[in-house]
Amino acid sequence: RSQPGRIGTANCGYLPHGMRVAMGRNGIFSGWTRAGSQRVYVRVTTAMKERAASSNGDGLGYEGPPIVLVHGIGASSRSLKPIIHTLGEEHAVYAPDLPGFGLSDFPTHPLDVPGLAEALRRWMLDNQIVSAAVVAVSSGCQVAVDLATRYPELVERLVLYGPTIDPAGRGPLRLASRWARGAVFASPTLAAHQVHDLIDAGPWRAVRSLRMALDDPIESKLPEVEAPTLVIRGRHDQLVPRSWAERVAELIPEAELASVRGGHIPGPRAAARLAPLIERFVFEPLDEPAAQGGARASRS
Repeated sequence: RSQPGRIGTANCGYLPHGMRVAMGRNGIFSGWTRAGSQRVYVRVTTAMKERAASSNGDGLGYEGPPIVLVHGIGASSRSLKPIIHTLGEEHAVYAPDLPGFGLSDFPTHPLDVPGLAEALRRWMLDNQIVSAAVVAVSSGCQVAVDLATRYPELVERLVLYGPTIDPAGRGPLRLASRWARGAVFASPTLAAHQVHDLIDAGPWRAVRSLRMALDDPIESKLPEVEAPTLVIRGRHDQLVPRSWAERVAELIPEAELASVRGGHIPGPRAAARLAPLIERFVFEPLDEPAAQGGARASRS
């Protein structure tokens, strides 16, 4: 197992020198980092790794906070490749596989939402990412919200794309029905990633993790989120009703609501539309009314 090695400034993170898996494939550089005694598989852009290799320890030269992407429970950072590409052209973007998913090490038992958030915190601190903009997708929003409420110092800005799961959709039959309706809008590439992710995690672990996610009501935590938050819903998202996305934004003290053309998981086209929204929210100063709390805007 490779040992961690510095690639950037303190707030832009660390990656092991020995990353050799899928190096440079389709613009993505990937390999294992460390979180305690566990290996965590991480994807970044090849351009970011090349910049690190030539930095001589002087930093990567990116402005603003690093971006940490959080995939959905049962998935992996494979599904986030379109976002890595679109956001990683200009910014430091890290997409780790949560423990038990993708190519990261398996914990001794499936982790619930707080356990996954704690593992993400450990990975961030062990890799010197002390404050970040956290961008989460699907049920990864539950992990990101848990992280933001328990460790607000780690989350500078929060972006929730397709936050699941609303109270009406937590029954297995209702959830399966929504998944089936949303399949027609899914990117074929992402569908292949989902099958790969299920094989990596194993059906038992994936189902057990999903059940624990269903038992973790996100709405009880949303009022405790301190970070400025952008809630985004794909207009073709069959898992997240518009009314639920609006409710999520209402419950967070400082939140905006936006929509983009796309499904529950953003494919390449949706990611291209998503990137400008995220960049404006993360890297531009907040409006004065929003900075004072309570102001919301709707973007489309």
